[in-house]
Amino acid sequence: MNKRFQFVALTIAFLFAIGSASAVLGSSATKIKRPKNTGILSIKTSPDSYPVMIDGVQVGMSGVGTGAEFYVSPGTHKLEVTGPNGKSFAKDVDIVKDVRNCVCLKMISDVIKRPCPYDIRVDAPSSVAEGDLVTFAAFNAVTEGSSALNYVWRVTPETARITSGIGTPSITVDTSGLGGETITAALEVSDGSNFDTTCRQNVAAKTQVERPVKPEAFRFDSFESRSFDDDKARLDGLVIELQNRPDSQAYIVLFQGTEGKRRMNIDVLAKRSLDYLVKTRGVDPRRIQITKLGKRPRTGYEFWIVPPGAAPPLPQ
Repeated sequence: MNKRFQFVALTIAFLFAIGSASAVLGSSATKIKRPKNTGILSIKTSPDSYPVMIDGVQVGMSGVGTGAEFYVSPGTHKLEVTGPNGKSFAKDVDIVKDVRNCVCLKMISDVIKRPCPYDIRVDAPSSVAEGDLVTFAAFNAVTEGSSALNYVWRVTPETARITSGIGTPSITVDTSGLGGETITAALEVSDGSNFDTTCRQNVAAKTQVERPVKPEAFRFDSFESRSFDDDKARLDGLVIELQNRPDSQAYIVLFQGTEGKRRMNIDVLAKRSLDYLVKTRGVDPRRIQITKLGKRPRTGYEFWIVPPGAAPPLPQ
């Protein structure tokens, strides 16, 4: 039997975006920081690496084991991956800003010979995050004598919404609100001929929808204030943490000490801390929240880091 290769699996998982070939700005191999208003097209193939084209322009090679990532602008674009012997996979993909599109392609190395003119396989990612778009793709493993086919998809649970592809070999499903559930895409295939009685197929694929991990605020530092020079060293550590987490905010919680006449006034410390962070260290004041909360035996601080979407801290 002659060896032939045919792409048989496409999965598109939602998280960052594709753009026109003219707007391809780099890949993970070149360690280029992702520019604003672009997305990531991640392409993984097996068993080897193959040329990737977007809108007719070659932009690099696919990854093996780990997807190769290309930064491109939003829009609807034609993706092509050329395999061995000139075989290629092509699909138009709709892109959303700040959404990752993961394309995973597997190979069938042997042409399947059978009395039926079609032998359909359906594939999808094993799991995606809630809110991702997931694509279920069907491919015909019979390459000779195939005719036009009829595709009838049914998706469960009923709350899973098909966003595109009804009546075609691949559908895209929105996973919003489906965390913790499993999406099953069942496909009935026929060709409307005399083969239907013996060849009609019912195949399916499943994808687990993972619940999102809810971000939480965490306490970065906690200490008693002995002098403001000492406090500034701890504030410097907070500045470095904010630089490493550019999307997060800092909550500074001050506790008034009851240690006697020499106790420090937290109103004064609050003003000094804010002035130091903003005027001396250049921190955006919108990223800093200072709260005065109750009393303790000694005047002290708690520094909290609050990621995007996390609730403000609740110090004990």
